[in-house]
Amino acid sequence: MLTPADRERIDRFVAKIRDSGPDVQRVHTAVFAELSDIHQRVNPKTGKPYTMTTNRSLITGYRNVIKAELGEGAPVLEKFKHSAAHVAEYHQHQQKRREERHRNQRPLNGQEHIERAVALLSYNAKVRWSNATAIAGVVALTGRRPYEVGCVGGFEPVSADVVQVMFSGQTKTRETERVGSPYSIPVLSERDLVLETVARIRKEVDPALDNKTYSQRFGKEVGIVAKRTFTDAEGQPITPRELREVYAAVAYRKFASPNISDVQFYNDVLGHQGDMNATLFYFDFYLIDSIESQ
Repeated sequence: MLTPADRERIDRFVAKIRDSGPDVQRVHTAVFAELSDIHQRVNPKTGKPYTMTTNRSLITGYRNVIKAELGEGAPVLEKFKHSAAHVAEYHQHQQKRREERHRNQRPLNGQEHIERAVALLSYNAKVRWSNATAIAGVVALTGRRPYEVGCVGGFEPVSADVVQVMFSGQTKTRETERVGSPYSIPVLSERDLVLETVARIRKEVDPALDNKTYSQRFGKEVGIVAKRTFTDAEGQPITPRELREVYAAVAYRKFASPNISDVQFYNDVLGHQGDMNATLFYFDFYLIDSIESQ
């Protein structure tokens, strides 16, 4: 997500490219200087360079704005991209991160997680309503992203199965056709309570909010609720992003048939489709208790 400062920086760069006109050398010089500045930035809060992933996201932001302002075929796009060396370094970085996750999984009590989520939603519905609490609870039981739960996600019950819903409104996907394509996911518990909560969220929260505005209004509070309510078996708090990983681990134990691998099951319920590389980042937790399968 681009910050106002990022957008201002990008707008200045786009203006510079416009001013360069057909002067190829001026464009190349501007691109080289901008990319160099991006990779040399230092986070003022930590005093350390920004991560490779953060820089990569910013470059993607540049490219998206350039396409919108100068056109999909703008010549500058041929130069304003990651070098082959950076691509190779990024892939090595991602591989290392995946290995660290798989070698250092966190213990989780799956049944306790379910009970905490149900208690959270029940209290929220009957005693004191909070949009952030509602969103956090639904995320915990469905594995959807907070923005999907808060604004754009569709949840329709599957009448033939008391735990399944058809979910639509997938965000953050490279497959554009996937955004509008519903697929079935299991709800960890109390499907009707989840559906009732989503229905009220739709009345309380403007579904037309964009991701940035949604995050500004609800992101911090949802994070506070999640970390206050959910922990791993060692007492370490669980973030909204990690709730998606917890969901996959619990759902696999609770619903997967014996003949499906955990990677494939995670892939299916998280909506990653063929992107197994993305799925491999969702193995942060292992269950230490037994959950009755359904």
